Amino acid sequence: MQYHTEEVEKVAQEFSTSLDTGLASSEIPTRLERYGSNQLEGKEGSAWIKILLRQFIDPMNWVFIGLGVGGFVLKDWPTGSVLVTIAFINLYLTFSQEYAAERTLAALRKLSSPLATVIRDGVEQQIPSVDVVPGDVVVINDGDSVPADCRLFFVSNLETDEALLTGESMPVSKATARLQKDDEALGDRFNMAYSSTVVTRGRGMGIAVATGMETQIGKVAIKVMNDPKSGSTHIQKALFKMYIFLLGVAVTGLIIVMAVAKFKVDEAVGLYALSAALSVLPAGLTTVLTLTLVLGGKEMARHRAVVRKLKSLETLGSVTHIFSDKTGTLTMAKMVLTNVWIPTIGHFYVEGNGIAPEGRVFMTGNDAVESVVEAEGKSVVALQSMPTELSTFTTCAALCNVAAIAEVPVEVTDKNDKEESVLWATSGSPSEVAIQVFAHKLKMGRPDLETLTPGKSRVWERSAEFPFDSRLKRMSVVYVCRQRGDLKGDEAIPVSAHVFTKGAIEMILDMCTQIDVKTRTDIMRIVKDLASRGLRVMGFATKEVSLSDLKNIDDLPSAAVRAWRDEIEKDLNFLGLCSIYDPPRPESQRAVKEAHQAGISVHMLTGDHRDTAIAIAHDIGILPARGSIPPERMAQLITTGPQLDALSIQELDALPALPLVVARCTPESKVKIIEASRRRNYISIMTGDGVNDSPSLRLADVGVAMGGGSDVAKAASDLVLSDDNFATIIVAIAEGRRIYVNIQRFLLYYWITLLSCFIIIVTNLWVTDPAGVTVAPLTPVIMIFGYAVMTPPAGSLSVQKAHKDNMRKPPRPPKESLFNSEILWDLFFYSLLMSVLCLSCYWGMIWIPYGETATGVAATGCDVEYSEYGCRHLFSARATLILMFSIAAFIQAIHCISFREAEFGSRFWTTVKNDKTWWISLLVTLAVFCVFDYIDVVAIDGFGMAAVNWVGWVLVIGSSIVFIAGGEAYKAYKRRFWKARQVNNNVEMEIYSTVLV
Repeated sequence: MQYHTEEVEKVAQEFSTSLDTGLASSEIPTRLERYGSNQLEGKEGSAWIKILLRQFIDPMNWVFIGLGVGGFVLKDWPTGSVLVTIAFINLYLTFSQEYAAERTLAALRKLSSPLATVIRDGVEQQIPSVDVVPGDVVVINDGDSVPADCRLFFVSNLETDEALLTGESMPVSKATARLQKDDEALGDRFNMAYSSTVVTRGRGMGIAVATGMETQIGKVAIKVMNDPKSGSTHIQKALFKMYIFLLGVAVTGLIIVMAVAKFKVDEAVGLYALSAALSVLPAGLTTVLTLTLVLGGKEMARHRAVVRKLKSLETLGSVTHIFSDKTGTLTMAKMVLTNVWIPTIGHFYVEGNGIAPEGRVFMTGNDAVESVVEAEGKSVVALQSMPTELSTFTTCAALCNVAAIAEVPVEVTDKNDKEESVLWATSGSPSEVAIQVFAHKLKMGRPDLETLTPGKSRVWERSAEFPFDSRLKRMSVVYVCRQRGDLKGDEAIPVSAHVFTKGAIEMILDMCTQIDVKTRTDIMRIVKDLASRGLRVMGFATKEVSLSDLKNIDDLPSAAVRAWRDEIEKDLNFLGLCSIYDPPRPESQRAVKEAHQAGISVHMLTGDHRDTAIAIAHDIGILPARGSIPPERMAQLITTGPQLDALSIQELDALPALPLVVARCTPESKVKIIEASRRRNYISIMTGDGVNDSPSLRLADVGVAMGGGSDVAKAASDLVLSDDNFATIIVAIAEGRRIYVNIQRFLLYYWITLLSCFIIIVTNLWVTDPAGVTVAPLTPVIMIFGYAVMTPPAGSLSVQKAHKDNMRKPPRPPKESLFNSEILWDLFFYSLLMSVLCLSCYWGMIWIPYGETATGVAATGCDVEYSEYGCRHLFSARATLILMFSIAAFIQAIHCISFREAEFGSRFWTTVKNDKTWWISLLVTLAVFCVFDYIDVVAIDGFGMAAVNWVGWVLVIGSSIVFIAGGEAYKAYKRRFWKARQVNNNVEMEIYSTVLV
């Protein structure tokens, strides 16, 4: 049943309850058993043991543990120990990363009101909110949190703040009349009050129609629990496939080695097989990848973006669409009065500065300007010579107002320099605060008018107040004006009484005299123009009444109060109108433009009305400038939540592009449109700060919450902006792109070195000892030394700075492989060149005669018992090979900094100077190698190698020069003959054109 479309009596009948006496206490146990308790249920956070066990899913950890055990079996204790240690380091890093995750629904549970007021057995009573059941008659008052979804049957000036659920920035006035449409937007169901929303004004009563997980907030909780991002990211999937492939290659290498030995496996063959397996397994890859994301997270934190889930960083680099909430994200979530219109004068533009009562007021005449830039050159209102009409209007605005603003001094510390700053605290509805701030800017705030100070001759004293009535859509106050003749005297006597009224413009005009048809038409034309810009328009009126007609409404019965109100609100004099709106953040327009330049489409999903959403979208550049395209085409860019919800999945997928603006958007609408983006293979960001954003934050590839938003949104997000700055998202995307390219760089580096190592191992199967047993070119211990050498340059590649065109290129295609065609060609060329040069050094040292030792492998069982005469060439060749491999790895790291630009030219010394990790690691590697290689007992007994002589050094130096020259020649060829991804110069119009086809 759609309760908002049903009469209250039918709803009461549906739940077998009485509007007067509520439920009987005897029914409560049965209903609690049937419906359950009124609380949100869900998954608890994972215990640490479960998180730890999940880390064993990583196949690389099992592989290294298995190979480590193999090393122990072969009595190669150093190799076995190092491999097992690597596995446990990887386990620790991934475990510590996940262990910091928050529980998903803790914040949602905190939203529930601890107590609720209900009527049972005809008695109003307070009960724990968890005991509220469907059918309970719920009583809600100003300041209460609504305990359940309720169909209202009594309201008295009732307004609720539903921003956390619908995104509506203004409190919603409630009524009891039934609605007609089943699919009415959630924010327009004014006869319903929803669980966890807050009463901001008035009183009401309703029938609880949904509790617990059946409430609208409960439906949000269900979507939050169903996290679609619990799976792997694009890079994680690619790495998993890579691990499986490498594991297959490793097994293949094992089989080849044993097959060459005719499956007669002894210690020597076992060590060779272990070396073949190790040659393709990236020992430090998981560590470097995790550290890359951790360092990226720290860099983001420096820009005030807190990363909750490190794996989201790589996703940021390929974002194609941003789906953003409006209120509090693109806008300031603070109402600001921007325009005043007085019939006899015209428009005034009010310079905005949030809730701070600072800013100029410009007299702009017939022009309703929208910015300070447009207002510059116009007359600025001087406080000493303010027009009488504006003074009267401002008096009405200040006094017909219950909001208050006050200075709150705070002490801030910046770099140990203490300075005094001022914050402004407010109370009252956002609209009234905005109006009161305007009055304060003209030094005519309510405290100024109500306080008699030296030098003032007049003071205002409140006599009566008629609060805002959602049925009448207006409020009024009666003030007595007291005046003293002698400015130095203390006595101020009553001289006049005035009624000040504000409210919906239609209601105000109906109560005013001297408003003929033409004048009303002119006023409504101005109202329509302001409303089309997304501004909320309010009218103001006044009249003078006799002091003798004043009454003390506290002593009057309610009927007499209503009668007097009707009397004094007649025949008013129209003063003018003001327009209020929630302004965009100053940085939002620039951030949207930067997103467009980066090829990213920005969409706004908001609970606000259509006109408000369109105006903000124009202001910040989400929609093209007014008049730049025909209206019928502009309409294709805009839709509403109900219109979107009415579309089937097939109809939504058939649209040429997703709309740029969705107004009156419900949580279901947000989820629907982001699901559509996933079907289109978009990589999406969802930004938001309210509870209503939580499901879509979970569903988006990257959920971004505002630091000033709800705890629920933060719990559902991947990224939290501590400064609530939309522009920080663009910084995060730029950082994500940098991280993604760096991951590509060091993955390419790992692939090249690993493939080269595998080619070296497999190619040398023909090198045998006199007994015909294959001799390994690298022992497992030497290979582990090689892995240690590879890791620092990989870490250096992971922290490279972004290219200057980083945010001027289109996003990476969502389906593009991490290992694209260019990377695969680079892999083929560099690994082939590197392996050929390393093999040249190895074979040269084996077969070039020197000294008094035999060339080749002249002795058997060299790894078991060393022979100077028969094994010297083999052991020196191994040392020369690992030396060349190590230096080539450092050279390759420089090649990988850029896929096409020359790095060993004029930029080389700058690169090396700025990259301390690279050159310090190179020096340490050479020093450690010399220690290991030139101490015979360490080299021969520990590593199975011997000292490199002058022949080896000549081979290594010559091969290194060839490797540098070959890499630069290959890049020059690519620059000349390969087409690069183009820089975007006018992406914004490309984005619009996709919608306007």
